Amino acid sequence: MSGPAIVEDWTERHRPESIQTMEGNETQFRKIRQWLEQWDAPYPPNRRGMLLSGPPGVGKTTLANAIGIEKGWTVIELNASEQRNAAAIRKAATRGSQHISLDQFASGSNAGGKTLILLDEVDHIGGSFAKVNESTIEKSISSEDEETYLKGDSGGKAELLHLLKVTKQPIIMTCNDPMRLWGSGRGWKTNRDRLLRLSEQVMFKRVGKLHMRRIAHRILDAEGFTIDPGALETLIEGNPGDLRALIRDLQVVSVISGQHIDIAAVEDLASVSIRDSQIDVFKALQEIYKSGSGKKASQILMSSDKDPDQMLAWFAWNNQTVFDSKSLAEISPAMVSASRALGMKYHNRAYRSWYWGSTLSAQAASAKRPIDIGRDHYISFPNFLRRGKETWRTTSVIETLAEQLGTSKASVREELWPHLLAVHDENLGGDSNDYSISQKLGLRGEDHLALHGITKSSAKGKKILKAFDEQIEDDVDYDSIQASEESSPEIELETDNTEELAGKQFKLDSY
Repeated sequence: MSGPAIVEDWTERHRPESIQTMEGNETQFRKIRQWLEQWDAPYPPNRRGMLLSGPPGVGKTTLANAIGIEKGWTVIELNASEQRNAAAIRKAATRGSQHISLDQFASGSNAGGKTLILLDEVDHIGGSFAKVNESTIEKSISSEDEETYLKGDSGGKAELLHLLKVTKQPIIMTCNDPMRLWGSGRGWKTNRDRLLRLSEQVMFKRVGKLHMRRIAHRILDAEGFTIDPGALETLIEGNPGDLRALIRDLQVVSVISGQHIDIAAVEDLASVSIRDSQIDVFKALQEIYKSGSGKKASQILMSSDKDPDQMLAWFAWNNQTVFDSKSLAEISPAMVSASRALGMKYHNRAYRSWYWGSTLSAQAASAKRPIDIGRDHYISFPNFLRRGKETWRTTSVIETLAEQLGTSKASVREELWPHLLAVHDENLGGDSNDYSISQKLGLRGEDHLALHGITKSSAKGKKILKAFDEQIEDDVDYDSIQASEESSPEIELETDNTEELAGKQFKLDSY
């Protein structure tokens, strides 16, 4: 007896095999065609790489594969699930970029064929752009156990730059968040410029409703289904421009409805499904600020491509330019409550804190009317997330704080470090001569300098270190400490004393 038929994924079955069959982003496709035409000329383009950036589901990876099919090129692909350190990229991509593929050479079917190198989701390559020693790379390549010398993504970004410099074949890279590729430290602009000197950047946008209608009709016609116009509009209305999610929705609703899809089937799908799509953070914040509805704002935030912790940082940065001082003061307590709620996940298993942390921040941002400037407000990347990632600034401070707070270094780096940098930023009112926070946290003078980005060897650094140590000596009363240690009784914490616990445990009453 034969088993049940395997249902093929429609996103794979209907994947375009040429650029001409792809919808939306016409300007972007035009630029890509011009780049491809240069590869058909006697001399390749100066920029031999193409960086396709944009939100998930708009067709970046699909485009790269369609190019390979349309032009008859061999495709070498490395994706985010594979090891992509310097040795792995050198072995799989850099060497393959130097010559025509053996398959094309043997078949002779395409004398002018190329080997297209596809590096998918390059923004997920970890680490910096620092180079790895050449001998280490070669030993890793020749070793049977690649983990012997290079692990993870070590040197991957540096090898990516090397690949773009030496390649004789076209390179296509895809990413969702270019800032993650550049890095969030002070050198992000330099990293960006180095890569874009060697590659073109094409930024994809979400696909519009017209193009989604065309794709939907094309797929349903091919599968032998019909759909009510109202049902299709309802399906599209709930989609932010994610083609992959649209095709999956069509496949699911076709199973619910049969050969003809009506509005009832679409509504049934909407009631039980969670959309497999995300809204980029810039668009999400624009929509939240304009929503005027706490419920709608919460839904937008839940669909954004940032988690509640990250969104809170974006709110903290952009609220200052979106609202006037009075509105900012009125919504700030809610933002503080959101921050406290999110912080509780490190103290207990109250997963509801994740919900309240996101809901409070979104509703606060929608509660007040933004300043009327006659156009959408400019949403910018929080600068305090870009600063301070240099090793000399972070290592000792983060280790000290992690040990004193009893938490992981990763938690300190992601949750506390950006806020400490913002507090100590001179452009935001920070004063390097104010040691109160550093001393309260038990940091050393060197750590205090690191928070302000001041080196120990500078004249200013030496002066601050001396003053910092002198103040510690002045503040310490050793006789009082000894007397306190000898006489202080053991303190018992009463769980029913809500006033004493108010600053320690997040409760909804505090909002």
